[in-house]
Amino acid sequence: MRVIDADGHVEENVDTFSDKYLDPAFRALRPRVAGVDGLAYWVIEEQLYPRRVGPGCNNLGTPTNVNGQIAAHSLGKKESIANMELDDIPARLKLMDDEDIAIQVIYTTLFLAYPLTKNVGLASALTSSYNRWMGQRLSGQGRIKWSAVVNLDDVAGAVKQVREAKQLGAVSVMVLGTAGDDMLDHPRLDPFYAALCEENLALGVHVGWSCPAVNNLYSHIYPSGVIAFHVPLLMAFTALVSGGVLDRFPQLKIVFLEAGCQWVPFIIERIHHRFKNQGSTLRKFLPQTAPIQKLPVMDYIKRGNIYFSTEVEDEILPNVLNLVGESQVIFGSDMPHGDRDRCAAGILQKRTDISESAKVAILDKNPAKLYGIA
Repeated sequence: MRVIDADGHVEENVDTFSDKYLDPAFRALRPRVAGVDGLAYWVIEEQLYPRRVGPGCNNLGTPTNVNGQIAAHSLGKKESIANMELDDIPARLKLMDDEDIAIQVIYTTLFLAYPLTKNVGLASALTSSYNRWMGQRLSGQGRIKWSAVVNLDDVAGAVKQVREAKQLGAVSVMVLGTAGDDMLDHPRLDPFYAALCEENLALGVHVGWSCPAVNNLYSHIYPSGVIAFHVPLLMAFTALVSGGVLDRFPQLKIVFLEAGCQWVPFIIERIHHRFKNQGSTLRKFLPQTAPIQKLPVMDYIKRGNIYFSTEVEDEILPNVLNLVGESQVIFGSDMPHGDRDRCAAGILQKRTDISESAKVAILDKNPAKLYGIA
């Protein structure tokens, strides 16, 4: 069985923001790498990323090293630094072979934290530099595809980034669960969704520290990694449905990544319950309280262009497949992040509580359709 890994990762390095890719106007502000007590950090406008302690904390695997000295958080990983940073493509392909992965779609690591800067121009320069770096690094690669990043603080610029990403070979565009402190149904984002549809690029909604209002509630990385990291993804699904985005852009392909699938029945049931009952009396007096969405939530899912990732050990995966259909679930390995299950596709294939047709759909047919992979 062919396995398409719908969500692998790269650890960015100093080359990501080198003169080859970074807008010359922002080279004086280029991110640097510094070491502190054996750990490696990005220095962006004199701020350190990741921020593992204190308000707004987050955790990232990048950078992996300081001037070739492996950082403490990268020690002991099976993957070499060159593999994690995609400097050694044969090494990544060998690891994919070891885990029986035929094709892998690569997502960012650094941009799983927001904001890296409040300088809108710099943020756009950094995301564009990443896209050019990935486009050059993976040009001509048949087995490794990639997802672009955009700066939603500059929607006009994000539209241009979508166009450029398509030309560079991206198969999707990643966003986090919110656009900062704005929901993903904010009308200012409509030109971005229109561009994705025009370019036939999937929207990859990935877990990450996206919402400062939520991030700043936490000073300890453990609960932050539970709530601030995951909950914005649920907020994204709710916003895209309830805010009418799926009515305005019915052809938009969306995948929700790396939160498992156990949240799916809960949020679908809650949305459906509120859609039926919210404001049944109140809307008579305040018409603006009526739902914006036109259809029940399951009607959007039945269109076939909304996908959910699963963790291979998710206990309620059979229930989710029964709810949303075998054609709407995909698999992501999270390679090379440290908390992933190795050989995860094999674990899924050994499960006895889902059908063989579901396994083929999850591991091959669904991601192929989502990303336009032959």
